[in-house]
Amino acid sequence: MLARHGETVFNVEGRWQGQADSPLTERGLAQARELGRALADDPITAVYSSDLGRAINTAAEVAVLHGLSVQGDERLREINTGEWTGKNREQIDAEFPGMRDAWAEAPGSMRMPGGETLEEALTRALAFFASRMPLHAGETVVVISHGGIGQAILVAARGGTVADLWLKERVDNCQISRLEWTAPEGLKLIELSDVRHLQEVGSLRGWRTTDVV
Repeated sequence: MLARHGETVFNVEGRWQGQADSPLTERGLAQARELGRALADDPITAVYSSDLGRAINTAAEVAVLHGLSVQGDERLREINTGEWTGKNREQIDAEFPGMRDAWAEAPGSMRMPGGETLEEALTRALAFFASRMPLHAGETVVVISHGGIGQAILVAARGGTVADLWLKERVDNCQISRLEWTAPEGLKLIELSDVRHLQEVGSLRGWRTTDVV
């Protein structure tokens, strides 16, 4: 299973996070707790997470209900947003005219100034799955990651490429997507972006092609 971290202060402020960190909001913490409850009855044997705080703190709410510790892995980090990190839309548009439109329209060809390409970020994320999933054959594993890299993982699991990055469906904070991994085929998407467990706490619901990651 693949989930996104809970809502953060930067999410609410409309600032790009990348590999910087921003604390979970009160709603983000509530979302993480609801994520843990939603997965409480699943036979989870391992919880992996990006090593960034917002993901680790979300993953902890899942792991504790199964008596597990969170295993952090830097390969699951968000895409490095370089010089966009910490900036909002207006600041990015003023400093880098037209680049946010390019991110929305042709993400596969974009490198944020001083940052990564999606292909580079996806390559490291898929390397994580290729190295860790063989240890969990037949088991249920939870992976907590981020908006941009999570979207790229889900596109790959649908047989697409980073050029096809934007799905019609949102990837909300603390959504749950269910996937299968096999050595011959890699990742395969089973269920996309379940948010039923978030009905009471709500979500920002603003993350789309021109929004922050």
